[in-house]
This record gives sequence, structure tokens and C-alpha cells, in this order.
Amino acid sequence: MSNDICSCSPLRRLTRRMTVIYDQHLLADELTITQYSLISRIGRNGPVANIELAVDMGMDRSTLSRALKPLIAAGWIETVDLPEDSLQDKRSFALQLTAAGRKKLDRARPNWRRAQDEIDRQLGAGLSRELTAMINDAYARLQDA
Repeated sequence: MSNDICSCSPLRRLTRRMTVIYDQHLLADELTITQYSLISRIGRNGPVANIELAVDMGMDRSTLSRALKPLIAAGWIETVDLPEDSLQDKRSFALQLTAAGRKKLDRARPNWRRAQDEIDRQLGAGLSRELTAMINDAYARLQDA
């Protein structure tokens, strides 16, 4: 028996709704949730290789480059050289937060927290945790495929 249920459409609908909540809270910081996620991951893991960051974010390299451009232009992220033995190809480089980027992240974190709290409140803490676990599990399985 074939399965006519599309997994993608309801998931995309959910992520669009969640994105609206995060973006509304981050609007005061002039950030989108994608931009916040990038500066947060770079701040937590930096300096981080662009290829490693793209994989971690589930993006291809060109999408990552487009997302990084305004953050670099704003002076929040800078590129740095990777050690010679870490270069995967000629387009490999590392990313790190600037001092201004660290300040931006620190100022935006409370608004991100408010967005996360709103989502947790609306979903309920149990469903929120279960949803995150299911998404992480599904992503890992699809990555292994």
C-alpha cells in the first residue's frame, strides 16, 4: 500500500510558523533567526571552517556564503585563515565573531530566549523536547542515507 502522506509540507508549514515567532522577537536586534543561528554557532564553535559550518547548519556552501555576506558586511563576522593542514580546498577558510559580533550576539540572546520560551509555552515543554529529539533523529537518519 502506498503512502500518500507528504512529510515535507507540514514540516515546512511548522518551520515557517516558528520562523515568524523567532523573527518577531529578533526584529528589535535587526536579525533573522537564520542570522542569529549563524552568529550563535560561530560564537560557540569559532573559529570554525566554512565547510564544517555549512554541514552543521544543513546548508550548501553557496547558501551559507549568501547568508554570511550581510553579517560580514555589518562587521559581526570575519574570515580567518585555516591552518594549512586543515584546508579542504582553495575555497576553505574559517569564520569567527568580531568583538562587535560578540556584542550583537549577547544583546540578541534574551530576545531569542523569549522566542524559544514562547514556542515552549505554546507547544508545552514535553512536546517541544520530543519534537526537537524527533527532528534531530530524522535529520541524522537522512544524513546517513
